[in-house]
Amino acid sequence: MGCFSFICKESGKAALSTSFDGSPVHMFLLENGKVIEHMYGNYDSYGRVFKKVKDENDKSQTNYSSFEWAKNWDAVCALMFDRDKSNGIALILESEWKDGDPYPTTRSKSDPNQGWGSEDEDCCFGSCDSNRFPKVTEPFHKIV
Repeated sequence: MGCFSFICKESGKAALSTSFDGSPVHMFLLENGKVIEHMYGNYDSYGRVFKKVKDENDKSQTNYSSFEWAKNWDAVCALMFDRDKSNGIALILESEWKDGDPYPTTRSKSDPNQGWGSEDEDCCFGSCDSNRFPKVTEPFHKIV
């Protein structure tokens, strides 16, 4: 599976990820304009967020495990590439989301750089860093 990334519905900026670390984001799985699942955490490059942040004092934890959507991945991909833009994944960067904001009703645009940024900007192009972004300490996945 290749990398996926999305453009924030509010800021127009891409969610970035090194596949080991990523932008803090809210992700919403949409079906017919309704949010059916909500994830919050550090973006993982693959249309999900990491489950928990590694605690440097607890060597048994890993930062590389991600939540899975309740829908199977084939169904999620079908929604992402549906002609109807009310289906798919909507992404909002943490800095742009306020509790109580209305849920999005249309999906985000895809990021042509797949979350790696570009050579022209100070981001993660070519980096596999795992300490680049602010850490989300309480990530979650919920069915709405």
